[in-house]
Amino acid sequence: MLINNSEFVKWFRSAAPYIHAHRGKTVVLQFEGDLIDSKEFSYLVHDIALLNSLGIRLVIVFGA
Repeated sequence: MLINNSEFVKWFRSAAPYIHAHRGKTVVLQFEGDLIDSKEFSYLVHDIALLNSLGIRLVIVFGA
């Protein structure tokens, strides 16, 4: 899905309060271990990297 620049800016501004509220906080991510073997795993890795770049500390739990 492609969005134009003004829609992206509007979306990003609406997300800013949540980014600010969670920066420096610790979040626990739990997912099943078999996700590692799926094609969706790369999407999860990108999402984890994004959360980390936003200053959110992560604890990752596999298959609990």
